[in-house]
Amino acid sequence: MNDTWWPTENGWPMGSNMLNQDIYGPIFPTLPGSITKITPGWDVRILNEKNEECDRDVLGRICIKLPAPPSHTMTIWGNDTRYINSYLKENPGYYIVGDEGIIDKKGYLHVLGRIDDVINVAGHRLDTGRIEEVIV
Repeated sequence: MNDTWWPTENGWPMGSNMLNQDIYGPIFPTLPGSITKITPGWDVRILNEKNEECDRDVLGRICIKLPAPPSHTMTIWGNDTRYINSYLKENPGYYIVGDEGIIDKKGYLHVLGRIDDVINVAGHRLDTGRIEEVIV
């Protein structure tokens, strides 16, 4: 099985096993819940709310260290201010992908959910990523 992580605005996979690409070496063993390794060309980091890089296996925001590769989006059509406020302002020097996850000790990326995707029930905010993580 091969999985990739490819948010639309990134232009090409940010994480993949790079099947049939001998230039990158052998394919990696797959791990449940992981898209394997970060694709060459992307500088993916896991950051906490203080904009500090998390240790391995620590959950945080998945961010791209700028500058991003040429295929990556540079704005929202007709609304540069929204792009800056939505993706760049909160973590200076990084593009916020909008997902949360970990990079484990083996260097595998695990995308565990959205940072903004919650269900509000009777005043309780249920993180859909956490619910999915428990089920998996």
